[in-house]
Amino acid sequence: MLIHCLRHATAELQCITRADTERALIKKGHNQVLRVAEFCRKNGLMPSVLYSSPLLRAQQTASLLQHHLPDCPPPGLVDWLMPDASCSAIIAELRTLAAADVDNVWLVGHEPVLSNLLGELLASDGQRFNIKKASLTCIDVQFSLGPTPVAQLQWSVPCALMR
Repeated sequence: MLIHCLRHATAELQCITRADTERALIKKGHNQVLRVAEFCRKNGLMPSVLYSSPLLRAQQTASLLQHHLPDCPPPGLVDWLMPDASCSAIIAELRTLAAADVDNVWLVGHEPVLSNLLGELLASDGQRFNIKKASLTCIDVQFSLGPTPVAQLQWSVPCALMR
């Protein structure tokens, strides 16, 4: 299974007058998603399924990607991609998808959960990763080889290099 992790694009800063769940993308974030969509079009990258955290900034990232990437499926909002989600819960969901023969999953989420997930799947320390906003990382994961998933990093591209 190919798993593409896309960190949400640049959003409003945290402030005490707005809940973290309601932070929206700023203009820079919108432009980042357009760049990601163009990169995906140029490179023939297309999700079979697209899941997003329900937080506004992730929803907007996923929705904009779907809007600007022809034939992209609509995003499904899932609590298992919340910023405080556990890697074991995400891996359990991915294992279920793999068992259903889903072979290309895209996840739009947050730090540190995406770094922790990548670290867990790549048998590394998630603290060693820092996924930049609007960056896209692809790993190939085999769930059928035993109780522990076997993963290999395919590539990771920060938005700034998507030209």
